[in-house]
Amino acid sequence: MAGYNIGVMQKITWKCLCSICQRPIQRGKPTLLFAIDRPMLLGICHSTCGYSRYKYGHFQMCPPNYLSDEQISFLVQFYYRLYTLPGGQEPNRELRWCLSNLLSDYPTSMVSPMASLLRLLDEHKRWHHEWLYNGDLEIDFLRLLGEIQKAARENPVGLEFDFRT
Repeated sequence: MAGYNIGVMQKITWKCLCSICQRPIQRGKPTLLFAIDRPMLLGICHSTCGYSRYKYGHFQMCPPNYLSDEQISFLVQFYYRLYTLPGGQEPNRELRWCLSNLLSDYPTSMVSPMASLLRLLDEHKRWHHEWLYNGDLEIDFLRLLGEIQKAARENPVGLEFDFRT
């Protein structure tokens, strides 16, 4: 990631440069861009600069917000693993649905990820989608979350994002 000295904890705040247009981010909802083919944070941008960048994972912050190094490290691993899972109409797509559902209220959703999973499974009953999952979704969901958390602890990013002030 250009402009960041990885290895030294850095705090990213308002007025940091957008990774796309190189103008300062001064308001709005900053968007983090993640690689989907490897565990990597690619940058931060204005929401209007990043919305059409489909080959990246997007995480839009809602200021005032703070994401610690542990949370950023988790998201780096999370997006990589999310995009390795089947989606669309592929068999076993449900694990990807359950995992991506955690993003709607991240980081709060991580307080009780099982509650998020159970809500999604309850909603699924009202949908008219055919169930295509082979295996135990709850066990696979928890196993995958554990693997992501372990990888995040082993590979810290060294960045925190503080858009509270």
